Amino acid sequence: MWDKNLFMTRDQIRAYDKIATEEFGIASLLLMENAGLGAAAYCQELLRGHGRVGVLAGGGNNGGDGFVLARHLINQGVSVATYLTTSPPELKGDALLNYKTLKAMDAAVFDVSTPASSGMLEQRLRADGFVVDALLGTGVSRELEGHIAYIIELVNSLNLPVLSLDLPSGVDANTGRPWGRAIRATATATFGHLKRGLLLHPGAELSGRIRVIPLGAPCQTSIRSGFDGRLLDDAFLRGKLKRRPPDSHKGTYGHLLVVAGTSGKTGAASMVGQAAMRCGAGLVTLATTEKAQPVLEAKCQEAMVESLMERADSPLNDKTLKQISAVLDGKAAVALGPGLGTAPGISAMAVKLLQMCTVPAVVDADGINILAKDPSGAGRINAPMVLTPHPGEMARLLNISIPHVQADRIGTARDAARRQGMVIVLKGANTVIADPDGRAFVNPTGNPGMSTGGMGDVLTGMIGAFLAQGIAPLDAALLGAYLHGKSGDLARDSEGEIALIAADVIAQLPRVLRAYETA
Repeated sequence: MWDKNLFMTRDQIRAYDKIATEEFGIASLLLMENAGLGAAAYCQELLRGHGRVGVLAGGGNNGGDGFVLARHLINQGVSVATYLTTSPPELKGDALLNYKTLKAMDAAVFDVSTPASSGMLEQRLRADGFVVDALLGTGVSRELEGHIAYIIELVNSLNLPVLSLDLPSGVDANTGRPWGRAIRATATATFGHLKRGLLLHPGAELSGRIRVIPLGAPCQTSIRSGFDGRLLDDAFLRGKLKRRPPDSHKGTYGHLLVVAGTSGKTGAASMVGQAAMRCGAGLVTLATTEKAQPVLEAKCQEAMVESLMERADSPLNDKTLKQISAVLDGKAAVALGPGLGTAPGISAMAVKLLQMCTVPAVVDADGINILAKDPSGAGRINAPMVLTPHPGEMARLLNISIPHVQADRIGTARDAARRQGMVIVLKGANTVIADPDGRAFVNPTGNPGMSTGGMGDVLTGMIGAFLAQGIAPLDAALLGAYLHGKSGDLARDSEGEIALIAADVIAQLPRVLRAYETA
């Protein structure tokens, strides 16, 4: 079955086209026809009364897709003008054939391949009112300059609705980064499968609403070409949370140990505990220092609180080792790191606890920084692990720069998962989840209002709760990231982005999870 949520790199989509034509015998002209026909249907949905459409067509296959779209819109009674940004003699292959068809229809086609046409093009696009971007597609791999750069800047300056075909022109298909400048689209009709660059910022923002147009190639084409990962959605995740049997009890859903929240940061531990209880953990115990214990006990109702060490700067000794062993006893999973601090005593305790741990664990915040400082200690951890770094923590973990992390979020997450032997949740806009086997997933839920303190603590508690219920680490991470963002989106709809706080996300968890209960 064709899966619209698989995404591909530039090379994989090229392989997809080649396999479809050479192995399955589907003419490339038919693939272009299906692309243009599907894009024309999407364009009709978007038009909503706009009188005319201006199609900007380049000289390659993306331009050919534009010619097909123009033909179908004309056949449907839409007024269309096509603006060719390369000289007609330079057209070739399928694009040339579709250009000739358009010309044979006496369609309005204008050569705008030279700067002399700039004034006419601006005037006509303003009158058209709706633009289709069929300039470059996935092929661009160098800085844009000259006349094509001017056209892109012109389109952006007009503030008209824009439908991009396959990819906003100028956006890199692999990284989502613009090559100097890029079309800012209202919507994008992408062909065959999602491109990686559509899911990574700023490409994700520049693409607007995305519609995946099937090309009619056999489903095996996707398998043979390979794909880079999957965009998460409800259908993929819904079956990973099981309905609760009538004879279950609190022990059925696991006991989560939360190691977090020293003095001054007990709120972090409280947030982890609340989120974990809301996500179905049977029991939650918060372990902290003796000084922080009474503060946490005053904050918490459902969760239990225990002392794990005397002070944050206490050395690792026999008493602490016995306390570690005691708090780990009977636990189904561990969540470690939020508000923990990185004092030497705390750091030694955290590493030792993870080394002694035999159940799945999720590590966030200070826990990640502790592991980054002690790679040899981290190497002696055998428990299944989920790490949830933000870009700064990921940079420290891998000893690279934050720009390096952000330049290739999917590749960085994959590399970290392989090197650490753990599931990685690289937080940020469109969170990336990767596992040591190389699988990668992108989460589309969440919003800028979630850029505030405590959100990571909520995510840690959610993943910890899913681990405690026996859900595998990768699935727990996928569920946590997706439902965390979905709860954040509901909270935004209720409270707005500016006022949004972590407690609002926890408050929406019952509503989100209830939909999964009734699935």
